[in-house]
Amino acid sequence: MKANLLAGKNSKTARPTRREVLALKPLRNPDLQWSEEDGHIVLTIPRRNNWKTRILNIFVAVPESRRVVLDDVGTHVWQQLDGQNSVEQIGKSLAKHYKLEPREAEISLQQYFRELSRRGYVGFMQS
Repeated sequence: MKANLLAGKNSKTARPTRREVLALKPLRNPDLQWSEEDGHIVLTIPRRNNWKTRILNIFVAVPESRRVVLDDVGTHVWQQLDGQNSVEQIGKSLAKHYKLEPREAEISLQQYFRELSRRGYVGFMQS
């Protein structure tokens, strides 16, 4: 997976071009559990079992997992994260479905993918 391409974390190489970013094919983290409830995607995020959560668990009961419910737009995007659709294709679908300007959808989508990537929810394949 090429998650660092979109996040721009690799400072030793040049930042990817717009065309390269649009050609990336995002896919869901296969280790992440998710389901659909009432038309929305629900991600089940397991608790990290590190020293901080173990200490916190001594004082407060920390749940084993937490649920993240995606909104309508997040659900629309998540359903397309199969490794087959490119960022560009998902952006066009988003623009058409929500009647957005293509560039507006593209910029919002890139920011959304940065956040999903940072959290480890998605990765990216190059075409």
